[in-house]
Amino acid sequence: MEGETVSLDHLEELLDDSPPFNVLSGAERRQLFGEALLAFYEPGTEILAQGVVPAHPRYLYLVVSGAVQLTDTESGRLIDRCDEGAVFGHYALLREGPLPYEARAIEPTQCVLIPEAAFFRVYRSNRAFAAFFDNDLAAFSARLRREQADAVGAPLLLNTPLCTLVRRSPIGCAPETPVQEAARIMRAERIGSILVMDAERRPVGILTNSDLRDKVVAEGRLPDMPVEALMSAPPVTIAADAPILEGLVLMARHGFHHLVLTEDGTAASPVVGVISGQDIAHARGHDPVATIKRIEQADSLALLASLREETFVLLRQLRHQGVPAVDLLRISTELSDRVAVRVLELVEAQLREERPDQTPELPWVWMALGSEGRREMSFKADQDNALIYADPHDEARARRAEEWFGELARRANDALEQVGFPRCPADMMASNPRWRQALSGWKRTFRRWIFEPDEKALLHASIFFDLRALYGAGELVEQLKDDLQQALQEERGFLPFMMRNALRNRPPLSFFRRFVLDRSGEQRPGFDIKLRGLMPIVDLARILALEAGYLRTTGTLDRLQAAAERIHEVRQTCQNLQEAYRLLTEVRLDHQLRQIEAGQPPDNHIVPEQLSGVQRKMLKIVFSMIQEAQEALAMRYGAHMIRM
Repeated sequence: MEGETVSLDHLEELLDDSPPFNVLSGAERRQLFGEALLAFYEPGTEILAQGVVPAHPRYLYLVVSGAVQLTDTESGRLIDRCDEGAVFGHYALLREGPLPYEARAIEPTQCVLIPEAAFFRVYRSNRAFAAFFDNDLAAFSARLRREQADAVGAPLLLNTPLCTLVRRSPIGCAPETPVQEAARIMRAERIGSILVMDAERRPVGILTNSDLRDKVVAEGRLPDMPVEALMSAPPVTIAADAPILEGLVLMARHGFHHLVLTEDGTAASPVVGVISGQDIAHARGHDPVATIKRIEQADSLALLASLREETFVLLRQLRHQGVPAVDLLRISTELSDRVAVRVLELVEAQLREERPDQTPELPWVWMALGSEGRREMSFKADQDNALIYADPHDEARARRAEEWFGELARRANDALEQVGFPRCPADMMASNPRWRQALSGWKRTFRRWIFEPDEKALLHASIFFDLRALYGAGELVEQLKDDLQQALQEERGFLPFMMRNALRNRPPLSFFRRFVLDRSGEQRPGFDIKLRGLMPIVDLARILALEAGYLRTTGTLDRLQAAAERIHEVRQTCQNLQEAYRLLTEVRLDHQLRQIEAGQPPDNHIVPEQLSGVQRKMLKIVFSMIQEAQEALAMRYGAHMIRM
């Protein structure tokens, strides 16, 4: 029963002891509870129903006395018990769609009902208050993923902390320890590396067998040299309680074979232990780091093609073991990166050997674009790349550079095709002279797109603004990004054009919430989940990140997170789009995996009839969220006023 107003004076003691209300000022508490209601529930009363979208008005519930149980009624699983001072109901406020649990009073219970509008006023103005609810929902989502992984029999949850893989206390020595003494310790302990630590057991470096071989024996150095003169520093550190998945991605991205676990993840805190790629392999049954090592040592395109096929097998195994789809895309991109980098190394070495007198000796960088640039490569991805080289000093050197880099790009694109990266049908590749320029040329090109935004310019911007350095002089990409940011500040009218262009791809949902299906061709009626679902989110994330001045990384989830933190009025929109992106990625990846396992080429064509009722319902909710985001942001940028 609801209706009584709340006296804040009677709640002060409870609020002082109950996060997140204990971080609020008196004014914020008055703002939050000024229109709150007091409700009493008999034992057994259903407060919130599972599987439905709560009707308006919506509330945040604070338990004053008694207890409320949150239960997944479909599985009978207890999710949480909310006693005095606990809150519930914020899932309905911060996530669109039906509730994944039921809330029911299990004792005579009093709750304060905080209206949705009052909640959001404080949520948007107090970061600590907002962080409490954001973190709680993130933990809840992670728990659901873990339980879903358990349900399919995953042998190891990737959320397991890395510290569980530590098998012994770290073996270490001081920085001033003679190399010979360190080698004796390594031999006695039968280890391939020794950690160099200071007096507080903080890591300062690592000495490996390779260091001893290459820096001492091969170079004839004295055995009484201190290890600090030879060690690899700084060591690669990660928090001991970080999930195994995070360590796996870090190793895959940088090719590391050891990770130093510390208390807070930095070299400024004490060491907890050291793990290797082999430790992860023993736990999981697969070794992505070993695969990377074989890729790095491959000496032929034929071997690289074979190893690329092996990576697909590895990715399928990881997916079946419960790796979330968005994380699997990151791992997929890292493995593809390693193959592409090795291809470029082989091609460059061969060209230098064949033409030693023609090398321009200019810094250059190979750029990844599109989904690879965003680190979101699926099982169906072609080449999208470009090349930047430093500006030559005169015309003769410019001709020489164009000839050299032109040949390099042609060979590289051919070689990438041979190892399993299809050529881009639109010729968005470095072998195309338009996408192979000196740095000054690229700056002019980007500025022309921004200051003269016709349809082609906007199409190119949507691809090339997802750039990332893959191989070579990464500082050239950073210089280009700096100029891009400056140009965007000079021409504020560019983003409305990008927004107008982003409205070309609409979710496949009619006014009456029915799927709009493509009935052309030989396939069963369906829709392109990439074009109609994921790309609208990718486009919106790009625009929001550009407004926020965030060019550091290009991943869709990273961009949305940065925009949510920097542009408070779009925070809810960004959070909705993050959830939508994750769900659509899950559907797309599982669809492609089923095709691969059936011996079919992967595509993006989703047939709703082949989905479960729950999946169809969730897709409709997600597509509605995207439609709402498109309309809201179109209004924000005045996109409907743009004529193209």
